[in-house]
Amino acid sequence: MKRFMIILLSAALLAAAGYSVWRVLTYDDQSNQVAGHPHYLNGKNITEMTAYDQHGKPQPLTELLTGDINIINFWASWCEPCNREMPALVNYNHDKPGHVTVIGMNLQDKELNRTAFIKKYHAAYPMLTADASVRKNYKINNLPTTIFVNSKGVVLKTYLGELNEEKVKVLIQQIEEGK
Repeated sequence: MKRFMIILLSAALLAAAGYSVWRVLTYDDQSNQVAGHPHYLNGKNITEMTAYDQHGKPQPLTELLTGDINIINFWASWCEPCNREMPALVNYNHDKPGHVTVIGMNLQDKELNRTAFIKKYHAAYPMLTADASVRKNYKINNLPTTIFVNSKGVVLKTYLGELNEEKVKVLIQQIEEGK
């Protein structure tokens, strides 16, 4: 019986290792997803998402989706990758093409921390706060997460992790080219 358990445990560990290797080998950096498995949000309409302005007033997302392509970046002040990517998003917003809009969406911060973060990086684009349901309903499980949305609120592309200016430009180009 003991020998059977050792063999069974070894087989389970081997299967887990094989699965991990498969995930690494099939990872598609172009679209930031496992090949053949698009992110849950891609193709979904997010106009029902609940967001609030700096005064706690509900802000309809539809009023902010003014670009042909809208970049919605989910962040938190305690998130180190969010802190590293914020200067790139602020710079991109300054020099962005006219058909692109940038929107920040804070998750899980107290007002004082959120306000300090926005001031620290001189973010000059709309900064909203998402309620707790957003993380659950839209499966925002990693920070930072950035979604690219059309003017009707349909998610065109999702990027998990830290962005830089060049990567934002590449992702916008991919969307424009229909990739």
